[in-house]
Amino acid sequence: MLGFISLIDRYLIRAFFKTMWTVLIGLIGIFTIADFVEKIDNFVDAGAGANLMLIYYGYSLPYFIDMALPMSMLLATVFSLGTLNKNYEIAAMRASGISMFRIARPLLLLGIFFTVFQFGFQNLVVMPFNHQQKEITRNILKPKRSPKRMKEVVRQDVNGNIMVIKTYDVHNNKGRDISILAYRDSGITERWDYGILRWDDSLGIWNKSEGLNRRFDAGGRLIFSQIKLGDELPISLTPADIVKEQIRPNEMNVFQLLEFIEKKKLLGLNPHRWVVDYHFKLAFVMTGFIVIFLGISFALQGTRENLAVGVGKSVVALFVYYILLIGGQKVAYNSSMHPSVAVWFGNVILFIAGCLLFYRTAKK
Repeated sequence: MLGFISLIDRYLIRAFFKTMWTVLIGLIGIFTIADFVEKIDNFVDAGAGANLMLIYYGYSLPYFIDMALPMSMLLATVFSLGTLNKNYEIAAMRASGISMFRIARPLLLLGIFFTVFQFGFQNLVVMPFNHQQKEITRNILKPKRSPKRMKEVVRQDVNGNIMVIKTYDVHNNKGRDISILAYRDSGITERWDYGILRWDDSLGIWNKSEGLNRRFDAGGRLIFSQIKLGDELPISLTPADIVKEQIRPNEMNVFQLLEFIEKKKLLGLNPHRWVVDYHFKLAFVMTGFIVIFLGISFALQGTRENLAVGVGKSVVALFVYYILLIGGQKVAYNSSMHPSVAVWFGNVILFIAGCLLFYRTAKK
């Protein structure tokens, strides 16, 4: 019996991957062609050659794989189990005493595996490659003029001090409402506040207004003192460092984003939007397990003569899941609801639905 069950596992896994690779390659091809058609004018206008196009789509490939995986896993689940059901093999296994959970176990384990895989793949491969692809788009395909004004600029100096500029006039190299914070392992140890900083090109220094210094003495008491015009500025950043393109929060992996959120909190800035994105990235990783879990029930609830019923239900469920996931993200952006509640709502609902469907299928 153990050998027979092991054979079933191998058969299911082999059928799963055979369908998954076929669908995955097809979807990646469709995504690439659609993206190329959309951007062909940008390539022509930028005078891009074949080398640049290959580099661009090399950086785009991990993102396309990540987007195509859920649909590929869903169809692979439906077709691999649906074929067994169509050929009465599921009925034979159930008649021999094999439970529904045991039949579905290899696919459920694959769902867990792909959840872990997508977490690593998204954070270690997709996000870095996506950042490079966006850099090509911003700098070559769709170059934009430098912004005239920047808001909530946060930059860290080589000495570890952090500069926060509320508004920065790029053309005049002038900042307003500037705070410089000395941050150490224990937190903020000192803070300098200035009303205005203006860069002097001839001298290569910042001209500053008078300001206010806050620091903690050895006894932990907060001491205030005035900053005079002649006092040294506790930072070595230049206008070039301020306007230099930084990695954007939506191009960060979850570890970088979590660090970014903590820094925002430390500086007294509102990180709500990025907390939402952090939960969204985590919730999206669960897509693989969710679609496989749902696909198992949909494959076995369809008729043996027609797999299209199971495929149709699965595709609808996937779109509903995406609507709930993205909708939860939008709701979290614009409400006081905790991001984890709004963003994870779709995962919870679909998981409960999957449990109910699986229970009903197992009882048949």
